[in-house]
Amino acid sequence: MGQQLANYYMESERFSVWGTSFFNQMASSFVQLFLVALCGLSVLGTGLLITFFGAKGIFMGFCAANVVAVGGGGALAAYWVNSCLPNLSLLFLALWLAGFASQLSHRLFQSVFLGGAPRGQLEAAARRMGVRCCVAFFVSGIFNALCSGLSVLLIRTFA
Repeated sequence: MGQQLANYYMESERFSVWGTSFFNQMASSFVQLFLVALCGLSVLGTGLLITFFGAKGIFMGFCAANVVAVGGGGALAAYWVNSCLPNLSLLFLALWLAGFASQLSHRLFQSVFLGGAPRGQLEAAARRMGVRCCVAFFVSGIFNALCSGLSVLLIRTFA
C-alpha cells in the first residue's frame, strides 16, 4: 500500500494541470473541513477532533516515508510542494475552525449532560461555527488556487 501511495504522489502528470490539481485539492479540503465541522456537531467532538488530527498526521508521515523510500530526496521535495504545502495551509485553517467546533461541542455536551448551556451560548456558538465554516471554505479555495498554481509552475519548470 505504501508503494502505491508513493507512486500516486510521484506522478507529475497528476499535478501538472492546474484545473485537475485545483479540483482535487478542493475536494480534499472540503471533506476535511466538513469533518471538522461535523465533529463540532457531536457531544464527543473534542475527542473526535483529536483523533482526526492524529490520524491525518500519521497518514501524512506514512506517505512521506514511503515517498522517500521509493523515490529519494527529489521525490520528497516534489511531494512536499504537491501535497504537504497545501495540507499545511489546510491544517492551520482546520485548526482554527476546530477551536470553534470544540466550543460548539462543549456547549452541546453541557446541554445534553449538564442540564443545559448558559442561556444563548449554544445558539451563539452555532452561529459562530456557521460563519467560520463559510470563511474557512472560501479561504481554502484561495489557498488551493495559489498552491495549485505553484505546484504546476514548479513541475513545468523542473520537469
